[in-house]
Amino acid sequence: MNGQRAKLRINLSQREFEVEGSEAFVKAYLERFEGWLASFDQSAEPAPAVAARPEPAARPIGTLTFGELLQQLPRAATDVDRMLLAGYFSAMRNSEKSFSTGEASGLLTDQGVKVGNPSQCVRQNVAGKRVFKHLGRYRVSQTGVDHLRQILGADLAS
Repeated sequence: MNGQRAKLRINLSQREFEVEGSEAFVKAYLERFEGWLASFDQSAEPAPAVAARPEPAARPIGTLTFGELLQQLPRAATDVDRMLLAGYFSAMRNSEKSFSTGEASGLLTDQGVKVGNPSQCVRQNVAGKRVFKHLGRYRVSQTGVDHLRQILGADLAS
């Protein structure tokens, strides 16, 4: 070997090809790389730099299961937020648009989420005016829907 140093680097996701060495050495590969790049441009789309994740609002909220909706809550969400979401989900699934503490708690229990004191969580939502009493049951107020929109980053059907 005559002391010529060469380096070849290929990054297919960014469509990068790199050759390092003398000018003559690099020119020998220039035509090959141009042909390869042209074939990539004609045959395939570039790979995304980061895997695309569907946006939470990409699917209408009414088509999500409770488990899917619950997974969209941020880690910092409290039990009060979880109960509000469970109540909202339950209310949207019945004709009176209302829910009971037991229904909301049951939804969370089915998902393996333990809430220490579901009744206290509902009372805190009532105190925060996110929920109000209606004929012995509860309804989620517009303030509650707005709160869920804010923490989920999704457009909820009112």
